[in-house]
Amino acid sequence: MSTSSRYQLLPHCAIHAKDLIIVATCDGASTVGQIGNEVARRLTKKYPNNVRMCCLSAVGAGSETHIKIFQEARAVIAINGCQLMCASNILRQRGLKITYEVVVAKEGVNKLPSLDYTDEEVEKIAGKVVSEFLQKNINSQYSKAST
Repeated sequence: MSTSSRYQLLPHCAIHAKDLIIVATCDGASTVGQIGNEVARRLTKKYPNNVRMCCLSAVGAGSETHIKIFQEARAVIAINGCQLMCASNILRQRGLKITYEVVVAKEGVNKLPSLDYTDEEVEKIAGKVVSEFLQKNINSQYSKAST
């Protein structure tokens, strides 16, 4: 990970995909969509050498560069906001394999027509992803260092 005085610079996903767990997330205009996006952001920032969110819209638009990133990824996480499972469906429609997926609305979070959410809701979903998938799939040394 690179740093600048102003920004946390991340590994370039097109160059380092084979070393990264790539995250595709819902960013829908509802509580659960925004929670999914925030979970992806936090996981990327907390585990910058292991986890990287990547542009799902570009995959949906057919960007070969972005499809290749997901094909080459060490693993793929799909964070869906609701039961429509748009993130997972876009990936599958492009022939991409999902390693782990979660649906925010199935975890006791109500889908509301709001862009607001609580930190507790985000932490609940992030904690689920970490405990069910990331702890088992990133190197143990890094996992212990960041807890």
